[in-house]
Parts: sequence; structure tokens; C-alpha cells
Amino acid sequence: MEKILSQDEINALFSTMSTEGAVLENSSGKPAQTEANYSRYDFCRSDRIPKDHIRAIHQLHTNFARHYSSSLSAYLRALVEVSVTSIDQVSYLDFLKLLSDPTLFCSISMHPMHGSLAMELSPPLVFPIIDMLLGGPGKPPPETRTLTEIKMQIVEGVIKLALRDLKEAWRPVIEINPRLDSTETRPLMLQIVAAGETVVAVGLEVRVGDNSGMLNLCIPSVMLKMNRIIFDQQKRQRRSETGGSEADKISEILRTARITVCGQIRDNALVVEDLLSIGVGDIIQLNHSVDDPIQLNVGGMPKFRGRIVMRRGKRAFEISHKYVF
Repeated sequence: MEKILSQDEINALFSTMSTEGAVLENSSGKPAQTEANYSRYDFCRSDRIPKDHIRAIHQLHTNFARHYSSSLSAYLRALVEVSVTSIDQVSYLDFLKLLSDPTLFCSISMHPMHGSLAMELSPPLVFPIIDMLLGGPGKPPPETRTLTEIKMQIVEGVIKLALRDLKEAWRPVIEINPRLDSTETRPLMLQIVAAGETVVAVGLEVRVGDNSGMLNLCIPSVMLKMNRIIFDQQKRQRRSETGGSEADKISEILRTARITVCGQIRDNALVVEDLLSIGVGDIIQLNHSVDDPIQLNVGGMPKFRGRIVMRRGKRAFEISHKYVF
């Protein structure tokens, strides 16, 4: 005969089941919300670069942009502006997807650093530069063309110029000797790291006259992590340097600067007809008395007044008073 449970026994049974369920839930590896002590960790992004190192890299390539702007302007004999537009941490595959195909893609070794970085010059930038180097006005072609071996050799001088300025920009951190290893027109054909490896992508906009294009640098995070001690030393050095007085440092730097000093007699005029008839041995009469003070210019600006004297067999300038504007 089956036993009929009372209400108290039924309540006790449900209470026991709820307690056992709570124990099972705790034993399943899911601790209570109040006892949680963990943080999220992305195993796919374990090689990310610290933010302070990213700031240092940004500053290095800002200096590179400034130097490259001047060098490329002199090389092309045209106005060139280079500026850093972005710096991101992405996978190498994602970086390749952002590039044009075809494009000018280069592998650059960074001895003594282990590994290579990649440099990309976009077609809107490459073709106007090639046109200018060949004597043209620097206009882009009406349609995208494939870069031939001859065109890649023409633009190789622009790449080597970038490597020289890249070396100077990295000099405060590490002495590198960048070298062009290989060039490709299709980015997927050049693998400097694995596809899932994290890289630091530095984007620079280059304006050549009315045309503009991108110069993209791809730096593997492994290369930067192997040299993170150098970045830390550079950071400590910058902190120690900023501890002193900036005015004293600027004054110390300016002490060795060279400026032009010259005495001038001004406020005189000549008729063009008299100027054309002047010859050797002629005397020009000035509206300036012998006893009047002469103006002394420092760096092209009037600073003092005085007179010309003789000192130790040489002409000298004796300052009588400061110039009053």
C-alpha cells in the first residue's frame, strides 16, 4: 500500500531538493556573483602593445613625417606635406585587406632588430610621383595601371629616401639600418608575419601638389615587444629630461647658434640713371655725416647704434646705445 505524504513532509522534500540544486550549481564551476574575482582576457590579442609604447611610436613617426616632407620636397622640387593620420593595432590579415591591389608593397629589414616591417605606397601617390620624376606635371593616370619593373625602379629612390628619414626618426630609440629587401605589387604575395599576428599599422597621408595618397607602415608587434626595454629606457630618459627648467635648456641650445651681425647706413636713395652709370673709381655721396651713428643689425633686425673704429688693426663696431624703435 502506497504511503501518502503529509504537507510537512512535502515541504521538507522540496526544501532538500532546492538545497542540493544550489550545491550542484556551485560545484559546476560557476561561483556566486559576490565572490567573482576575474577579468576578461582575449587570447587572440595577447601580443598587444602598451599604450605608452604606442604614444612613443606615434611621436617617432611624427618626426619621420616632418623630415620626409622636407626631403621629398627637395627630391621632387615640389611642395610635399606628410602627416600621421592613424595608428592602430590590427591583425596582419586585416591590414592587408585595407590595401589596394595592385599597389607598391615593400619588405624592409630593420637590423639589428629581428624581423621586417612592411611599407605600402598607394597608387594615387606612386603614379604622380613617377610622372614628376619623368618630367611631367605630376598628374595621375586616367585609370589604375599595373606597376612594371621599370616604374618600380624609378620610384625606388623615393623609398630609399623614406628609409633614410626613418633611420633618423628612430635614432633616439635605437640605431637601425633599414634596408629594402623586396617589392611586390600584390600585398598577399609578401608575408612578413603570420596572418593572425598583431601589427601596428601607421598611416601617413602624403600630399604632392594637388594629389594625395597614403604611405602605410606595418610594424609587427613581436619586433616591438623584443625591444620594449629600449622604449622603457627612452620613457625614463624623457621624464628625467623634463625635470629641469625648459628655459635653461633652450638658452643653452641657443648659445651655440650663429647669427649675422652687420653695420648699415640706411635712408639713402639713388636715381636708376645714376646707378647705371656708376663705374670703378666713382664716389657716391651719402646723406650721412661722418659723425652720425651707424645702425647695427643682429639677424637682420636693428638692435644698436654706434660707430666704426679700429681695434688691433681691424675695423670694429663700438656700441653707443640701443636702437629705439
